Amino acid sequence: MVATADTDLLHPAHLSRIQDFGLLAKVVVDGGMPGIHRSLRQGRGNEFFQYRPYDPGEDMKVVDWKVYAKREELVAKTFQEDTNFNLFLVLDTSASMGYEGDGASCTKLKYASMLAACFAYIAFRQGDRIGLFAYSDDVQQWIRPGSGQAHFGRIVNGLSRLTAKGINKHESAWDQMVGNMPGRSMVVFLSDFLEAEDLLPERLRFALSSRYEALCLQVLDREEEELPSGDALRFVEMEGNQEVSTSPGVIQSKYSNSMNQFKADLARNLARVSAEFESLFTDQDLGHALRKFLGLRIRNVG
Repeated sequence: MVATADTDLLHPAHLSRIQDFGLLAKVVVDGGMPGIHRSLRQGRGNEFFQYRPYDPGEDMKVVDWKVYAKREELVAKTFQEDTNFNLFLVLDTSASMGYEGDGASCTKLKYASMLAACFAYIAFRQGDRIGLFAYSDDVQQWIRPGSGQAHFGRIVNGLSRLTAKGINKHESAWDQMVGNMPGRSMVVFLSDFLEAEDLLPERLRFALSSRYEALCLQVLDREEEELPSGDALRFVEMEGNQEVSTSPGVIQSKYSNSMNQFKADLARNLARVSAEFESLFTDQDLGHALRKFLGLRIRNVG
């Protein structure tokens, strides 16, 4: 399949070169996903947000006729709308999220952070309140929900400062976060979920409430699914000190079966608490995850 310009704009190989996460989000949402303006509800609040191209068939009331008089160009004005809806971005920043295989263009944490920046930009455009919570064995970022341009800047700046380190302490972190979560929220959790298929779903039971929605995005490196090639390799635990030396060919079948079982158990356990689940690889473009997020957001806010 031949890559298109839009596909290129969504691919991590290109996006990982952009250091400014605010700019990255605009490139993806405004440039890489044609038609997304039609999917997003345009606010009718008092705070002007930006101009956008007029879509034929829209109500002509959205046209800025002063701009048309000067440039003979049909553009529509959009405004921030306070939806009283909260988006919580939760990221696992433990050491395993720092893994980057030989064929990858970025670490799992960088991929997760790029996605989170795009989600934040969509929410910002909709006037949603956005919060950020990132943790491993301690809390790296805890930005309480807020809205507006300045707050969006704090969110993307917080994402750009995340580093993968330490071991995950899901229990204490989630107890802290859920205890401070306001009503009517959508929680997007980005993690590799490794060795937590039984533990984490219990921390997401809030999704059973009609007031909350949870989207769990598992981010994996392709080598974690297939194992790297080589005659003999030494595997070192990223969140501990254990080491195993073996040939990938010898353990490939057993490893593949274990990984498939792990993912199946995780998906089943999350479904029991009404949490949406998708598994992603760091060599995939961002389009699928963004469409999943947008679908849930529209379903909950309209």
